[in-house]
Amino acid sequence: MSTTIRRAILIAVVVIAVLAGALWFAFGRGGDSPEEESTGVAVMPSDGGGEQTSTEDPTPTDAADAPEVTGDLTDPEQVALAFVEAYPGKVENIADPTFLASLKGVDASLLDEVTDPTIEQVDHSVDETYERYAFTVSGSYDGQQVQAYTITVARPAEPAEGGSEADNGINYQVHSFDWSPHMLGEEEEPGPAADLVSPITAQKRGDLMSETRTGVITQVLTFDPDESQKNRKARLGELMLEPTGVTPPLSRDGDYAMKIEILSQSYSTEVGGPITLTYGGTWVDPYDPSYNGPWSLTATITRDDNGKFVVKSVEKTPANKSNGNDE
Repeated sequence: MSTTIRRAILIAVVVIAVLAGALWFAFGRGGDSPEEESTGVAVMPSDGGGEQTSTEDPTPTDAADAPEVTGDLTDPEQVALAFVEAYPGKVENIADPTFLASLKGVDASLLDEVTDPTIEQVDHSVDETYERYAFTVSGSYDGQQVQAYTITVARPAEPAEGGSEADNGINYQVHSFDWSPHMLGEEEEPGPAADLVSPITAQKRGDLMSETRTGVITQVLTFDPDESQKNRKARLGELMLEPTGVTPPLSRDGDYAMKIEILSQSYSTEVGGPITLTYGGTWVDPYDPSYNGPWSLTATITRDDNGKFVVKSVEKTPANKSNGNDE
């Protein structure tokens, strides 16, 4: 009988030990339920206890996560950081000439109200002319965390002469600036940036080139034998602010127009000057192919009284003027 009792006591002790161990394991880990543990996110000490995800506005980047400022302008992120730090101050050393020219007359005072800015890369693309990176800048505005604007930085895709593609040492430069949808608002509810004169946007940088080509350059190169000089001047006067002395290529006797092709287009803005666009191509006599030649025209862009980009003038491109990259 005593042996049976001892065995029962021994079994009871083992069971109690097992239960105690299980309880210690569960509560010793903080009492988390299985549902709370199975998030699929690895929590690191720097995460502050968990990963915060927002589908509305971004959250500030922790100081430990902020990129280190090195000043290396061959690094697109460093160019973006330099712009955020400097603008609306001087950005001549990190802005390409066209973007720099677009800053004239801009109202950037709203940026003074955006504090604690952080950047995030949101896009990267490479084509035959440029390698581009887009960075969105977020910060605190009017008591809430918002996306403020996006900038594009770019550099020629081709490395310097003699260098390999992997050793492209050309600096990146800021090419465009877009206010965020939050800052622009909607037609019914305009945002704080809706009516501001702003730097050239990524969309406008491309549109300005195509609009000028189709709406102005092709018109300047158009010849109508029945059109008087007065009527031609009036027609072109509606397309640009200043009259142009450019005449389209004509046949040897001046009776008919040449067949014209536009083969290139590029921003040719010089540092410190206005925005310029250079177009080039060839002309040939449709009845005498031996009579042919090149042509090149440069359009100068300015802003009208409402801050919109318009063509100021069109002139023959000087022989020594350097063309930029096609865009």
